[in-house]
Amino acid sequence: MREKMIRLGYLLGLALILSGILYFFASNWPGFDRFTKIALSILFILLFYASSFIMRKLVPHQAFLSHWLLLCGGIAFGLSIALVGQIYNSHADHYLLFFIWLLPMVFFSFVTSYQGFYFLSFVLLQLTMWLFINPSLLAMQRGQNEILLLSVGMSLVNFVLFFFTTKNIISSAILKYSSYLMFHVVLLSIAVPFEQSLLRTLIAVCYFAVLCFLFYYFSKIHSNKKLLSITIIAASLFVIRQLALFIMENFEEWALVLSFLFVVALVFASVLFINWLNQNMSGKEGKSLLIIKRVAIVGITAVASIIGTLSIVGLIFLATGDYPTNGLFFLGIGFTLLFFIIKSDVPTVKYTLLLIGVFMSGAASFFVTDILFFMFIAFLFVLLFVSKSIAFRLLAFTIIQTLLLSNLPFRFAEFIHIEAVLLGLVVVNGIVYAKIKHPILKKLALVLSFSFLLSLTETASSSALTIGYSLLFFLVSTLMVFMTYKRGYSSDFGISIGFWFLFLGMKYYDYLWDLFDKSLLLLIVGLIFLVISKAFDPKANTAAAPSFLDQNRRLLAGVIVLQLVIIGCIVARNETVLQNGTEIKLALEPLDPRSLIQGDYVILNYEISDIEIPKAAFRERVKIVLRKNNEGIHEYANFYNRNDQWNRPYKPKTSDVIITGTYHMGNIAYGIENFFIPEGTGQKVESEARFAKVRVGKNGNAILVDLTKK
Repeated sequence: MREKMIRLGYLLGLALILSGILYFFASNWPGFDRFTKIALSILFILLFYASSFIMRKLVPHQAFLSHWLLLCGGIAFGLSIALVGQIYNSHADHYLLFFIWLLPMVFFSFVTSYQGFYFLSFVLLQLTMWLFINPSLLAMQRGQNEILLLSVGMSLVNFVLFFFTTKNIISSAILKYSSYLMFHVVLLSIAVPFEQSLLRTLIAVCYFAVLCFLFYYFSKIHSNKKLLSITIIAASLFVIRQLALFIMENFEEWALVLSFLFVVALVFASVLFINWLNQNMSGKEGKSLLIIKRVAIVGITAVASIIGTLSIVGLIFLATGDYPTNGLFFLGIGFTLLFFIIKSDVPTVKYTLLLIGVFMSGAASFFVTDILFFMFIAFLFVLLFVSKSIAFRLLAFTIIQTLLLSNLPFRFAEFIHIEAVLLGLVVVNGIVYAKIKHPILKKLALVLSFSFLLSLTETASSSALTIGYSLLFFLVSTLMVFMTYKRGYSSDFGISIGFWFLFLGMKYYDYLWDLFDKSLLLLIVGLIFLVISKAFDPKANTAAAPSFLDQNRRLLAGVIVLQLVIIGCIVARNETVLQNGTEIKLALEPLDPRSLIQGDYVILNYEISDIEIPKAAFRERVKIVLRKNNEGIHEYANFYNRNDQWNRPYKPKTSDVIITGTYHMGNIAYGIENFFIPEGTGQKVESEARFAKVRVGKNGNAILVDLTKK
């Protein structure tokens, strides 16, 4: 147990130091010149890779430390690529950024077989595909059918990855379940047959057939509880979405009646299906059939309750011309009471009625009087303690807190602040976690307590309280991480450490506490964790633990060198344009979003962006002639070149500059559409910047240098 705690101390110490270094760079980044930034980015990478090999020598018995540091080096490489892109104002959130990051991580994965690299590679692959399908620049947006086909390709890539893991071509449980989950997530996002698109309808029909086959395969041919659960959840979401869209697009009595009859038929069929399962559970397949029964109850209940609620409320609206909130409120309570009145042990019937009632009364409670609202809260409290159903108790426990949090500050704005409600719910959930013995209810209370406390760090009424709540969250979450790890509560530990890391990420964007101050604090605390862990390490003089670092040093070193070469090539390419290119001034119109990992930036739309080129293909490379006007601004000179052919005879003038771009249906992207700025300055840039200084190289490639007022 002591060894486990020491390992955890090392992990948290490294995480804090990594965060501190990131915060330190971020706080001082605007003050560094271009070459200092590049040097720091490279040093950032080398710091972790070198530390990995050094720790292998200093504490060889703790091989995991070297492995984690190597993984941190891989993360640092991606961040450095992003920082270099920021320096040269490259496209924000461009798929090439993540693709370049992905390649060395794939090499690391196969060389080390380390699960951390497998998972990092998987995340980068998803980001690469997603951003390729959905570019951040408006000028590069794709057509609907192209997006659909590419999305199908993304889902197939995930399924092939899943297939490789099932055949042990890739040995990774993380990849197995993550890729199978993403396969369904992508298809669920595009399989919508009611949007008057033949391709969408075809995708939806094929996906439904695949779901049926996967259900049969993982229940009968190759029984797998986890994969079957994912399949049934995906099928439930698919059916719910299709029927909900059907109701919304055909909001008439016949459609609503048809939907309600579907719910009745589904519940009736579920009764027959569950009875059949009960009769066949005594044989060899009893265990797998029990799994199917449990998952089927959840899936059928979810579909029937959501569609049933929409159908009933819709029919009432068509009949009355209004939403009678009081009537819906009491009708929902009636449905809820039926759950307790019905004696028959038919779970799908009882839970469908229960959820319809809770959904209906819960939604209506936002619009009823204060007395009725508190009556409903009291009603749920009574049922919470009376009910023997753990599923209902969990549902009631969550709904009570959700309604209190959303209603009290709204109903009593003069007396109750949301901060007080959040603090009260933190305490209540903490008491429930400490006193209640039921494991599922304890986990739910832990999640809610952390969620509400984390919300306090973002909604506090003053900067002092923000810092106070942040310190409280850090102390409580760190304590819970060690306590749950020590006691072997794996699920509670996962929840605690998940919120611990989420907190570190969220505090990066906390403006009330300076990044520099946070970086120093994190570095100091991280070093304390490492020093204490090293001091109490009982195996400081024991033999070295096996590590892939010993067998693959040359291969790993080669991949590290490759990463430095990649950064060097990017820098050299951009510096060539900056040093030798022609500087021009362009008129622009900015917008203000945020990059995934590169910070704030403005998206720029130039006057030379909106150019129509007849017969130009989508994403075709074209050359545009820019000519300086009397105000010193370069404008489109009505000359363009595609396929080495000018649109009309062209004679160059002294001020002419030829810039290369990519054509997108009446809009041309030149690679200078993003300009990175200090956080929180977007509105100022948007209101003041009117022109852009751009360097254009001899080959037509351009780099955005600065924005100016005039």
